[in-house]
Amino acid sequence: MTGFMRLFEKLPSFRTRTLCVLVKEGSALSYQALYRMWRPQTFRDLIGQPHVKQTLVNALQRGQVAHAYLFAGPRGTGKTSAAKILAKAVNCLNPLEGEPCNECEACTAVQNGTGMDVEEIDAASNRGVDEIRQLREKVQYAPTGLTRKVYIVDEVHMLTTEAFNALLKTLEEPPNHTLFVLATTEPHKIPGTIISRCQRFDFRRIAPELMVERLETVCSTEGWTRSEEALWKIAQAADGGLRDALGLLEQTSAFGGGDISSENAAHVMGGVESVLLVQLLQAMWQRDMAKVLNLLGDWYERGKDATRIVHDLLQILRDLVIIKMSPSDSLPGHLRLSSLQDAAQQLSVPWLMQGVKKLGETYTGLRYVDDPRLALEAALLALVPRDEDTEERLHSAHQASGVKSESGVTVPGKAADKASASTRSDANDSREPDEPAGATGPSGRQGREAALAPEPSATTLAKPAAKKNGRTSESRKQEVLRKLATEADNEVLERVQSEWQQILQRVKDERIQTHAWLMNGQPVLATKNAVVVVFSSRFHRDAVMKPDERTVIEQAFAQAAGISLQMLALLKEDWEKFQTPTEPEPSAALATESDLAEKAVRVFGKDLVEIIDGE
Repeated sequence: MTGFMRLFEKLPSFRTRTLCVLVKEGSALSYQALYRMWRPQTFRDLIGQPHVKQTLVNALQRGQVAHAYLFAGPRGTGKTSAAKILAKAVNCLNPLEGEPCNECEACTAVQNGTGMDVEEIDAASNRGVDEIRQLREKVQYAPTGLTRKVYIVDEVHMLTTEAFNALLKTLEEPPNHTLFVLATTEPHKIPGTIISRCQRFDFRRIAPELMVERLETVCSTEGWTRSEEALWKIAQAADGGLRDALGLLEQTSAFGGGDISSENAAHVMGGVESVLLVQLLQAMWQRDMAKVLNLLGDWYERGKDATRIVHDLLQILRDLVIIKMSPSDSLPGHLRLSSLQDAAQQLSVPWLMQGVKKLGETYTGLRYVDDPRLALEAALLALVPRDEDTEERLHSAHQASGVKSESGVTVPGKAADKASASTRSDANDSREPDEPAGATGPSGRQGREAALAPEPSATTLAKPAAKKNGRTSESRKQEVLRKLATEADNEVLERVQSEWQQILQRVKDERIQTHAWLMNGQPVLATKNAVVVVFSSRFHRDAVMKPDERTVIEQAFAQAAGISLQMLALLKEDWEKFQTPTEPEPSAALATESDLAEKAVRVFGKDLVEIIDGE
């Protein structure tokens, strides 16, 4: 045994560490899993199913127990446990208000599995008609030691059609001494003729709050140290199944030597600690991309999966949005953690919602990409606040005596003016490369007039620049579409649309990943040389415009439609905006006159300037 332990303690995996702890604590053969040790023995111990518990207890007290029950619901919610409690209750020699005493011979026999009259059948491995025929024969015999014979058929949906037909008559009119309890996770696969002959109980997923209470009780009894955050993480990962939660708790305890911490729970479940996820979001909000990439690199070195990282990030973003938009006294326990509360105060709701949308698209598309890590890094880079977002953050931190810089240090007096001037310079430099320099930057007489005027805030300067750049980019896009519309060829478009399925098939034969993206598109406009395909998702639109993917698609156009066409991908919202007529923008002359009037007011004062509207 000593040599065996030395061998496994040298291995780094947490699974081997778990095995070592179990072997150290006692013989592996005598050890009993935690979920078996804590299996409910009475209806009072059954948590999360009050409707099942109350109905069965009332039926037992009144002597109105049915001949067949169907327990349906997700795994780990107590179906088999409730069936065994019911088997004890109908045979108990000293029942107390519908509950089994767990002390008489009948209860002890059922609990230990030594009773011959309570039989648990696994329908997954005994699913044929021959097994059901044998069951029909045994049903006719009277019980040997108990009051009633109880047959618990687990995973009953796995029975064949012939087996269900063989069971039907027996289930409808069984002997008075027989009770059937059918358990399943997929009730829709059971014939209606079987369901109609049973009393059906739908077991619900157990609420995380109830699971945390039970995990607290287990830890206290076992003498394990625990943190509230770790228990909430385990309860959420169990997805409503208490058996899964107990299994994760046991595994975490074995890994940490009885220490149920958030870090140990994350190691066992393959996720990332909430504190580190919050640090990642804060680094993104502060535009510290070096820290973001370092955190991602550390997680990859520890074997974390990109899909799981995105999943955990989405959960944290969801929690932060709930904290921001809900009263603090109505929040669940795991949302009252100090790390989440502090992060929620720093981050804005629009940015959090943008992160939910972007990472949601990334989570869906990761299955189609060759390099999930690169896709995740690109998604996080896209979520870094832009210059105008940064100015809004600075503006929200303004105080009466100064303004906060990007580093968070308050700059009073003249230093605040320098910060504003630096902000304006950044806003002017953020124009598009092909935009004339004089479009946003003050020069000549206008520059001298602006210098005499009071300094506007950073947000006042950043927002018009951002709007102007947005209009410039939008107008160019609309201009390209208008040009293509004037050259539209309906015959080419009809040909492409009629051959669209053939085009998709050729793309699929060449590259199935490209097909997965292109199948979400729809051709809406075509000329003799180009075709416009619209997409609802920005992720799919960007993916098909990569050089390699675009080449495959354009080759498919040439092969299927017989036309050499250049593909242009467009978002559906941009196409709908193009189809909707818009009002013309005010002329440049009027905009210039308005700007000059505003500057005159700032230079000479509102009392000395009179603005006269002329025709």
